[in-house]
This record gives sequence, C-alpha cells and structure tokens, in this order.
Amino acid sequence: MNASIFLKQPLIAVLLISLSAVAAPSRPAEYTNIKPLLVEAIDAADGKANGTIVGPIADKFRTTTGSVAPVLVRVSTIKSFKQEGCRRLNVRMSQANVMTTDGKATDFGIDYGFNMCRNGSPPTEGMNLEQAGKILGNRGPD
Repeated sequence: MNASIFLKQPLIAVLLISLSAVAAPSRPAEYTNIKPLLVEAIDAADGKANGTIVGPIADKFRTTTGSVAPVLVRVSTIKSFKQEGCRRLNVRMSQANVMTTDGKATDFGIDYGFNMCRNGSPPTEGMNLEQAGKILGNRGPD
C-alpha cells in the first residue's frame, strides 16, 4: 500500500479549508451604536475598526438617504495623546446607492472627528483645567 496517498488526502483537505477561509469575505460585525467601534480603534494595534451600523441609527440614515444599502462605519486614529488610552479619532459613515438630485446612484459618506479616551471622557492634554473650572464655575442659570 502506498502511504503517500494517505498523506496527500489530509494535506489537500487542509489546503481546501484554508483557501475557503481566505476566499470567503468576512462580513463586518454589526453594532447598534459606534461606541464599541471607537474603543476597538483605541485598543487596536493599527488604530482602526470597521463595522456595520444596524437598528435605529441605520434606519434614520436609510430614511435620510433613501438607500437600503448597509451603513458602514470606519474608525481610524489620527493622533495618540500622551494620556494613556486617549486618541483623536476619525469616524466615516458611508452608504452605497444613494440617489443624487440628478437621479444618479453614488456613494454617500460623512466624516467627523473627536477626541476620546477609552473610558469615554475627552483627553485632558492641552486643556487648561483651572481656566475651564473658573469658566464653568461662573456660569449663571441659562
């Protein structure tokens, strides 16, 4: 009996399983809000996170754009602050097949950025906390 036949069959099976995992595109994780993506980007070695927004936020987006395409979110780190776990993040929300006023389908996207720490607070770097305290302490009733 030829032993090489038995060695080749498991090897072929392993190669086919590996190729199917590589060839099959993975779907982005789904989120009902962007906060988990922000924290994921803060913790990621490359400073990035991607996902699909679902639920009320996605429904509002679809109502506004008129497209039924998924609402994709891409978060990237623009800057790391000295304060541990604090970053300047860019958030891009996008959707395909949005109709323009002249009737052509196009991709729609909106970008916004903000400073955030892992715990959800803004970084204190660059803030004059004493001055901010004076201003906030002197505020009268609105």
